[in-house]
Amino acid sequence: MSVFKKKDKSDDKKKKHDEVDNKKIETPQGTFQPASQSTSNTNLNSLASSVNNGASVGSTNGSTPNNSNGSTPTYNHNNSAEELEKQKKEEDEKRKKSELEAAAAVVAKKKEDEEKQRKEQVELERKRRDEEIRRTNAAAANAANKELNEQVEISSLEQMGKLDPSSTIHDMFSFFPNEVYNSYEKLQYFSRDLNTAVSHPEIVFVGPRSSGKSSLIEAFIGRALNIVGGGNIVGVGGSNANGCSKRVLYLQFTNNIDFEVPKVTIKKDNTIKEFDHDIIVSIEQLNENLAKRNQLTNDYIEEPIYVSIESRTTLNLTLIDSPGLLFDQSQAESNKIESIVSSLLRPSHRLIIAVESCSQDWKSMSMGQYLKKIDPELSRSTFVFTKFHHTVRGFSSTRDINKYLSGTVPDIKGFFVTLPNHQVRASYSEANRFQEKIYQAHKRDMHALEQLQYDKRYERTIGVAPLRRYILNIVWKSYQDTIPRILKHLRSKRQTAEATLNELQKQSSSLDSTKLRSIASNYTVTFLQITEKLLSGTSEGNPSANGQTLDEEKSQQGDCGEWVDAYKEAIYIDPEEWNIPYWSSKLYGGQQLERLMAEFKAVCDNSKISEVKMDDIATASGINKLNNIPNYAWAASDLTSLISRDTFVPLIEQLCERAMYIMKRLTDIADKVIDSRRKSRCIGSSPFGGNGLNNINSGGNNGININDRLSNTDMDSLDQYPFFTHHVKNLYYDFVHRAAKGCKEKCMDEFYSSRTIYWELTEHPDSSLPSIRNDHHETKTAVCQLATKLFDSIRQRITKNVLLKLYNFFLVPMQTDLWNEIQAQITCLSNEQLEQLFEVQATREQLKQEEKKQQQILEKYSQIDEQFLKAASLFCRPLSNPTPSA
Repeated sequence: MSVFKKKDKSDDKKKKHDEVDNKKIETPQGTFQPASQSTSNTNLNSLASSVNNGASVGSTNGSTPNNSNGSTPTYNHNNSAEELEKQKKEEDEKRKKSELEAAAAVVAKKKEDEEKQRKEQVELERKRRDEEIRRTNAAAANAANKELNEQVEISSLEQMGKLDPSSTIHDMFSFFPNEVYNSYEKLQYFSRDLNTAVSHPEIVFVGPRSSGKSSLIEAFIGRALNIVGGGNIVGVGGSNANGCSKRVLYLQFTNNIDFEVPKVTIKKDNTIKEFDHDIIVSIEQLNENLAKRNQLTNDYIEEPIYVSIESRTTLNLTLIDSPGLLFDQSQAESNKIESIVSSLLRPSHRLIIAVESCSQDWKSMSMGQYLKKIDPELSRSTFVFTKFHHTVRGFSSTRDINKYLSGTVPDIKGFFVTLPNHQVRASYSEANRFQEKIYQAHKRDMHALEQLQYDKRYERTIGVAPLRRYILNIVWKSYQDTIPRILKHLRSKRQTAEATLNELQKQSSSLDSTKLRSIASNYTVTFLQITEKLLSGTSEGNPSANGQTLDEEKSQQGDCGEWVDAYKEAIYIDPEEWNIPYWSSKLYGGQQLERLMAEFKAVCDNSKISEVKMDDIATASGINKLNNIPNYAWAASDLTSLISRDTFVPLIEQLCERAMYIMKRLTDIADKVIDSRRKSRCIGSSPFGGNGLNNINSGGNNGININDRLSNTDMDSLDQYPFFTHHVKNLYYDFVHRAAKGCKEKCMDEFYSSRTIYWELTEHPDSSLPSIRNDHHETKTAVCQLATKLFDSIRQRITKNVLLKLYNFFLVPMQTDLWNEIQAQITCLSNEQLEQLFEVQATREQLKQEEKKQQQILEKYSQIDEQFLKAASLFCRPLSNPTPSA
């Protein structure tokens, strides 16, 4: 291979060109471009090949060519680079040109598409305008047809003649005479005054969509409310396909004498924030407000719309308009509507009005099968078949019309009605003219039936008026059935007032000294006998309710409940370990006192002598006696006397306090026993809880018979004399205090003086006491041992004697002296004292006021009774025209 000694400047340009065309490859024969490169580089490849060939020739000769001047020959690389650069520029220009041409083609294509799209939009706009014009023309034609149909319908109705002002056709607000509504208002007032709830009837209108449910409600009420379920809503711009039937509508009619003109209130709507408050509207504005609520409802919901209509000429009644059933629509929507309607029909107290359009084929009627799922016997269902006039026009013979009228489902209550269409009702929304159109529609049906010579037996099932009469007759009878119940409650109230008045008069007449003394003696004897019985042992006091466990007893006493030592430190007690009987059982009376005594003994038995200090020993030993020997026996006696008093005096005081608490509890238990016996007498059981304990021996009180002593009337009137019963209880409390105080004083006699203890100790001298004063340890040990021995002996003696004295000086007097002392104090009361204790003067004044009050109540009930009977007589007048037969 030949080697160039110098390079031309064009080599740098060639390198740059090679970097641009990075697909070139170096070989021993030269540089070439792969076949994958563009064909435009073919000349460059051939040129490079010729240069390489020239180099190969030079290398073949094995010598390095030189020029004539002796310098290294240089090949024409500059020309080759220029040609390559020129060719590259040409190719770039071609490429740019092709790119510009492609961009121009894209722009042209885009302009062409935009033009095409513009033309399509223009065509669509033209078609839309044509369609709008077509719809406008169709709507105009439809409106013209509707107007023509409306004119035809009105003309057809007008041919039936005008409504006679003296006609008996009424709306719901004038169906009964004013006297009936006035008497009904009085009956409602009496029921409220007697706190007697009277439920009002509820009627549900149910049927397929567009069957005329809402229109039938309007006809039943007699006012054009325009609460229809489809079509254009009058007074509201636009159309609402479902109208009010998207939601359940409750029309709640309430009797209110304050409103001559019906007051309409739309209750707050929790589902729409805009209507979260009550709105009072006129009947004419009702439809507009309902339509607004339905426009904001996108789907069927269970939350109903409540409308309250108050008037002095109406009975309490609720009409419920349900969404129209969809038997042939989408399954999801149909199931949702059926769920809402079924929840309305399920309550058994509601009357069901099934509304369905008439059809000449009874088998195509769907409401009968639907209602049997909810009301199998159809006992509370009434069927109303609308659009009767269109069906009648399809018959041409008497035989066919009578066969059709007799072909209703057996054993059902059915009516046939024709209602003016929505346009007619909207045009004649005034009450009188609306009633006239209903009358004319009914007369037109009757005229068509007369021409067919139909069977007159079916006359009472045709028209809105018989249906209204039938429904209001049911409502009227439902209230008529409540009259005996209200009257019974009234008579019961009157009898109670009479009995109360007689009782007050009897109490007033019993406020004399002899009667009061008898009541006092009877109560005192009963109270003392029950107290004694509770101490002796009985379950009549209901231990589960009135007894106390050991923990409950302590917690009820508060600070006095827990045992404490001389330093006011609580003494820990383990009832189970210390064998305290019945510590977890509910006790009262004598058994509770026995548990307290066992607890006291356990606390004393577990009490230990406190620490004896050498200072106390040295001080207590006193001056030197004979032979200059300290008297350590005296020191032990003195220390023991002091320690035993500090240890057991607080325990004895606590024992007496808790014993008084146990005894005082018996007064409340005795009151409950007396009350229980009084209630037992009221239900005819034994006066003393059914235990057969009529004769109670009171420990030496000669077996007093309770039935002889105790007057049931006196015991029943004890609640009238609380001051006297408190006086007896205070006497009892005073006795308990005195007994506890005397017992405590007797117990304090058990604490001997130091001299007495020393004298007893010297009767049995102990030579173990030290005689040398210098050995303090020996002295302290000996004195402590002697003091401990003396303390144990004193503890046993005090524990035993205190329990004996508690029994002898506290419990025994409660069973013996208590009776005599309290009975003696009650018996010795003078007449003046009795009257003061029984508060005779205040009681007489109170009884007079109560008698006056009861007399007024009795007179009021007597007047109500008279007025109620008069109102009931007016309300219960017979209604004309019987109900339709099946």
